[in-house]
Amino acid sequence: MKATFTFTLISIIGCLACHAQGKYQVSGRVAGIADGSEILLVRDDGAKPDTLATAVLKNGTLFLSGELDVPAAGGYLASADGVLHVPLIVEPANIMLNVSMQGALLQGGKQQELFARYNQIGQAYAAAQAQLQAQARQTGADLDALQAQMNHAYRESVEQANALIQANADEYATAYVIALGALNETEESLQQKYGLLGDAAKASVPGKRIAAALDRFAKLAVGKVAPDFAATRPNGDTFSLYGVPAKYKLLVFWASDDAASRQANPSLIRLYQQFRPRGLEIVGISLDGDLMAWRRAIEQDGISIWTNGSDLEGRSSGIASLYMVGASLPYTVLIGEENKIVAKGLLGDDLTRQLNELTKKKKK
Repeated sequence: MKATFTFTLISIIGCLACHAQGKYQVSGRVAGIADGSEILLVRDDGAKPDTLATAVLKNGTLFLSGELDVPAAGGYLASADGVLHVPLIVEPANIMLNVSMQGALLQGGKQQELFARYNQIGQAYAAAQAQLQAQARQTGADLDALQAQMNHAYRESVEQANALIQANADEYATAYVIALGALNETEESLQQKYGLLGDAAKASVPGKRIAAALDRFAKLAVGKVAPDFAATRPNGDTFSLYGVPAKYKLLVFWASDDAASRQANPSLIRLYQQFRPRGLEIVGISLDGDLMAWRRAIEQDGISIWTNGSDLEGRSSGIASLYMVGASLPYTVLIGEENKIVAKGLLGDDLTRQLNELTKKKKK
């Protein structure tokens, strides 16, 4: 069985290097990959990935070089067979790397060094999270105390990341890291981080991606018309959002393998029973890629009573992307008459209050 090296930036956040555009070099040792393997250096900070350079691994040694037409470019090193995947920032500098099954060490280049610091914050939080989750699975675990520790670890990581952003607000790496996590941010949080960036960082490719994400958020503001979409029902039939006959529609983005989504379903059923007579229809949009798992969850949770749909693209769902759905599920969008957005991200009592207010207004 082949080991897979995947070193992923875990984004808690989500002056631009004043280096002139010029030559770069990436070299070092790569263990666990067969000699003769083709290694690609890929730029991936724009609309689509672009291969900058390729090399063949010889005696466990890698050497890649080329010339950039920009001050810096985020991307990754990858083997053609997908076994190797190492995120990095390319810039006019000599970057040394040492890759093994234990991880990847990269040194050299101002932006790469800053990128590594952001990554270290994410890795530290992920390690703490894994440790606390393991403790929570033990018999007799104090779940409230463990949750408090988890909240503290999260707040600490956010504070560290925000401090690093403020200290490096005009650096390419800062814009790049924020752009990587943009879809997992709230509009307010992303706007706040974007506001910290300097002019050069905003003008960079990832800076423009952040601005584009904020434009997309603006189009989903309360009062705006919800974008239409087509989805497939569990039986294979298709429907559109606008075609669902209801005064009010509650989009619920969820997934069969997401515990929080499944735990929310009983309360959503009660909500549906309460407000369906007033004209509410729930439209559940599953971020599943497995048709059978999706169907099974619908049956087990008893949610076939409302409209269910999916594009079966998993977490890469085009419908979820259209609505800027982040990593936290379930996520809701309440839509009123004329398909206008009334509220976003509400659950529990907050959602009930909003629906009471909305339906009472229409009774007058």
